[in-house]
Amino acid sequence: MCRIKRFLCLALAMLLLAGLVPTRTDAAESVYFTAVNDTLLDLSDDTMPFWSGGALYVPSTAIDNNDLGIHYNRSRERGTVVLYKMTSAMTFNLSTGTVETNSGQRYTGAVVLRNDVVFLPLDVICRFFGLEYSNTRISYGHLVRIKSDAVVLSDAVFIDAASGSMAQRYVRYERARTPSVGDASPTPSGSGAETAPERTVYLAVESTDAARSAQVLDALSGERAAFLFTPDSLVGADDLLRRLAASGCAVALRIDASSGAEQALSDMEAGNRLLWTAANLKTRLVLLDGAPAETERVVIEAGYCPLHFALNYSTNSPAPARASARILAAADAAGGSCRVLLGTDENAALSLSALLANLRAGNCTPARLNEVVR
Repeated sequence: MCRIKRFLCLALAMLLLAGLVPTRTDAAESVYFTAVNDTLLDLSDDTMPFWSGGALYVPSTAIDNNDLGIHYNRSRERGTVVLYKMTSAMTFNLSTGTVETNSGQRYTGAVVLRNDVVFLPLDVICRFFGLEYSNTRISYGHLVRIKSDAVVLSDAVFIDAASGSMAQRYVRYERARTPSVGDASPTPSGSGAETAPERTVYLAVESTDAARSAQVLDALSGERAAFLFTPDSLVGADDLLRRLAASGCAVALRIDASSGAEQALSDMEAGNRLLWTAANLKTRLVLLDGAPAETERVVIEAGYCPLHFALNYSTNSPAPARASARILAAADAAGGSCRVLLGTDENAALSLSALLANLRAGNCTPARLNEVVR
């Protein structure tokens, strides 16, 4: 009996101690972005989707949207929220927690009020108005996307295209949630506020087609990158080469060095002759494919600079958000800078704008590749 009493006392003490442990708040364990069709909405705690009672809730601002064709009306006097579209309407009663349509149907799904913002059960609304939605895991958390017949982009394409905007909004969101200690006002520049470390990335693109490489150059929007050419791809690329020279972008040669140093050096000389004829340009930057250590040593002694990349996306090009995260990590691991081969101009042209936006959000600046960069 004494043992039982001691055991009960110990269990009671443990329960009392557990009650003293602070409970975890609901604050932003995972960030939820919201999009309507092909438009990304603002990101804030006040309008962020959340789960409650097994249902996903979204703010009324996401539903009351011209793209969806749904109109929203809230009556504070009656305590109701009405959603309507043409001849279909549904009424949420805030006091009773019921939902009723104009045809007499009843649904389960009460409105939730947070800081006087109305949140609505997304599944109920989509089923009634014939909409679709997706909840996709992304680099920064989740993306809740509400879709009508007017949607154009698939989820994968939209996420890829909007990754730059999501990166910028995520950075602003995190900054807004972590103000300077002892000062609720925005911290002036240079006052010691914590910012992301400065990084530098040296991007390179393999040119396979002059027109596609020109598209990459357009997407760079004044940023610098290196363009790799095989001797064969230099032929017929005179206009592109002159434009690269004028833009300040670097030009490098990609050489098959598997046949030995003598053939590799001969190919480099031939490539430089073509460069000089087209744009009065020569380069010492070379990417040697299949070169043994001895061939690379001879090439260096001949005055060339073999290139090596921390990341090479020639065979596998990830989404911009993932690629930028890896680039930032590689730069941090290497002391603040790294070289990255993005792959062919065809692949780079599809995602370069979004990648650059992500890099800028991470305080990472593209710079011109040269012989002294390590």
